[in-house]
Amino acid sequence: MDDNAYKPSFGVGLRRISSLFLLFAIGGLLPGPLRNAIESWLGLPFSVPPVAHFVLFVAMAFCLPWAWPRLQMIGTLTIMLVLGAVVELLQEWIPGRTPSLNDFLLDSLGAGLGFLGYLLLIKKQQKAAVSFNKEN
Repeated sequence: MDDNAYKPSFGVGLRRISSLFLLFAIGGLLPGPLRNAIESWLGLPFSVPPVAHFVLFVAMAFCLPWAWPRLQMIGTLTIMLVLGAVVELLQEWIPGRTPSLNDFLLDSLGAGLGFLGYLLLIKKQQKAAVSFNKEN
């Protein structure tokens, strides 16, 4: 059975992951006052940064294996952890921002759950394909 039959094309995966990386980089590197003004303008009932860290890392780790299928688990999680660490370290030099271990931990948790979601979806698709092939 060909695993590539279950994955979108390289270009689609690359566009997805590039968009998510860009969104995270922009949000993660906004100066504190601008970020606070945007968060206030949104008027959400929760703090945006922790939710954004978690949700974006879930989405990026879910999409990254489709952009680069040969990375597998170690490569995907390494890229995600390095990205989270670099963004947190860069915040040391951004006005109104400070590095946060909690944000890095949310990044790590999101990356792990995103990749787990990817694995579960692939496994489900493979089971469906095997079942379909047995019926035909």
